[in-house]
Amino acid sequence: MATIANHHAQAALRGLLQQGYDSTPLLAQAGIHPQLLKQAHLRTDEQQMTTLVQAVWDTMGDEFMGFTATPCKRGAFAFMAQAAQRCSTLREALQTGMTFYQLLTSDIHSRLLEQDKSARIQIRFARPELDPDHFLLEFWLIIWHRFASWLIDTKIPLQETQLIHRSPPHARELHIMFPGQLLFGCNINQLTFHADYLQRPIVRDQTELDQFLQQAPADLLTIPGDDNSLQRIISRQVTGSLNHLARLEFPALKTLARQLHLSPQTLHRRLKQEGTSYQQIKDNVRREIALQKMVKENRTINEVAELVGFSEARSFTRAFRQWTGMSPREYCKLVRSR
Repeated sequence: MATIANHHAQAALRGLLQQGYDSTPLLAQAGIHPQLLKQAHLRTDEQQMTTLVQAVWDTMGDEFMGFTATPCKRGAFAFMAQAAQRCSTLREALQTGMTFYQLLTSDIHSRLLEQDKSARIQIRFARPELDPDHFLLEFWLIIWHRFASWLIDTKIPLQETQLIHRSPPHARELHIMFPGQLLFGCNINQLTFHADYLQRPIVRDQTELDQFLQQAPADLLTIPGDDNSLQRIISRQVTGSLNHLARLEFPALKTLARQLHLSPQTLHRRLKQEGTSYQQIKDNVRREIALQKMVKENRTINEVAELVGFSEARSFTRAFRQWTGMSPREYCKLVRSR
């Protein structure tokens, strides 16, 4: 399961807080404890970030999350995506999507340029001071890159990313988000990639689009083709066990290594290289399933404890407090009082 620097979760709330909203229920819904969020060295997993962004969208009714002069009504991205999915090529899809937003708002100007063998997506904000942490700018660039990659089911390598703002404290994170050459202090915000990708056909069907929109922005937080990390493979394998079992089951490390055709030592080393461990993966999966079952399905604490593999509710409560900073009862009370 991919993780995201706490900076981005903090920055995602800036527009909401500036307009007087209370972020506490939204953080609880995402399973993020406010005190833990303040610790810069900690990270938020992609499911938590997805839930947090969705909660901000729903609470504010604004897909621009309070970072522009005029809000963008919920459903705008879905409408654009529906139109883009019906296009023949990526070039046509990007032009259609950008034209839609040009007609919808004057707050963000997006355009696609081609020169020689390079394609460039350029972004300009009318009121950049409303986005002081550059959250929406960076998110907007990510959306165009990863939505384009998703449409053609191919990771589009970035040749270069240019950003107007200076190198921020989270620059290391941006080098991961925008692979390739990353430049700060430029005259324009711009993504550059090979123009050949613009000729690729759109391969996603309506069913895939419906699922994509239902989960958004989950699929925008990872680049297609980059989801074959060991931690993601293991997470999918373990989560899939719920399709035919009554509870999550985690194989022993030796058994898991054998299933993956690796030695236990190699599995441990590769997970360490990815910045995780088998125990951390198990904790992430348990937390994600537990939050989903308690919030969306209204399951009892005992039911959820058993479902995610705890022999008793007391052990589950202790683990849950480590994950979120609060007990399951405190968490549920906070979320349901929203």
